[in-house]
Amino acid sequence: MTVAFLQFWMNSPNYFAFIKYVNMQKLLNKKLNCFIAILIFNALIAACNNSSSEKGNASAPKTEDAALAPLVFDKLVGTWLMEDGKIFEQWTKNADGSYHSIVFSVNGKDTSLNEDAKIYKENGNWVFENKVKAENDVEAIKFISSKLTDRTVQFSNPAHDFPTDINYTLPDANTINAFITGPNKKGGKDTIPFNYKRIK
Repeated sequence: MTVAFLQFWMNSPNYFAFIKYVNMQKLLNKKLNCFIAILIFNALIAACNNSSSEKGNASAPKTEDAALAPLVFDKLVGTWLMEDGKIFEQWTKNADGSYHSIVFSVNGKDTSLNEDAKIYKENGNWVFENKVKAENDVEAIKFISSKLTDRTVQFSNPAHDFPTDINYTLPDANTINAFITGPNKKGGKDTIPFNYKRIK
């Protein structure tokens, strides 16, 4: 009776409908698994892209610092008067991106040039090259940038007798607080300040 029933069932339309249903379920399961695999793959790609983006953002400040670096020199451009009212320092910017400075004093109708300096880029560093009247046989001495922000620059030359460091700081647009430092005969260090106010 069981065999007869099976033969009857397999020849009935319901049997073919059931087989079709089972096959459809298998096909749907395959498509579902494929869809899930695609979702997982896309999630992994997105995670990798986010990681690369974060690494790129981490290096951005360096680029920004490099772009900001020349600004301190741009702020120096102009004419400045030392607080003693006798010595002037005048900065100009050249077409090639370098900077030029002269320090002079005025006594009545007489003007005396005391220093002649220039700042320029060399081998990836900013160089302060300075000639001081009656010093070093008027030979230019080079100092290399050792500290640089948008408001402060320090140039150093440890091999020079005095000074070994030259610092310019601009706390605001109309003030320069400059100083030079170097060793003294007692084994310590001397610091000489030069404070200026903008007059032009």
